[in-house]
Amino acid sequence: MQIINDMISFLKTLSFVDYVFFFAVLTLMLLIITLIYFIKENTDDEIIFTNNKKEEDKKEIVIETKELDDLKAITEALENAEPSAINLNKYEEEQEEKAIISYEELLNKKNDFAINYSEEENIYEDLTIKKIDLDNLLNKDVIVKPEIKVSVISYEKEEAFLEALKKLQQKLN
Repeated sequence: MQIINDMISFLKTLSFVDYVFFFAVLTLMLLIITLIYFIKENTDDEIIFTNNKKEEDKKEIVIETKELDDLKAITEALENAEPSAINLNKYEEEQEEKAIISYEELLNKKNDFAINYSEEENIYEDLTIKKIDLDNLLNKDVIVKPEIKVSVISYEKEEAFLEALKKLQQKLN
């Protein structure tokens, strides 16, 4: 009982700063212990990882080759597949009939154009940049040149239009 009384009297003599310092040291010790624990756990995992690395590499190579074979088979199946008939409801049929260009027309025209390149530039071993020649777009049957029609109004008409806009703005204000 005397020991407990001595400890209580000792704690009463400590100031607030002493309590803060005591708990700061205690917290620091706990952090250091947890840091040592985490470092030890990570090094154990690395040792296990290095021991099993060769076996895992072999498994990964086998898995990767299987995945590549599967991807090749899927891409070949998609390339060889023909578009299937689409079941449309009444609304979709009506929209298809009213459409400017139908889905079938899009499918028929998808490969009609070829692209001409005017310049080709190799930047890296695998990277090639090609400049498209817009003046000579090729259709498989007919050469298509885009026509741009620009309508220009005369200076007098533009000035008259500007004056009319100014009068309208004055009337609105």
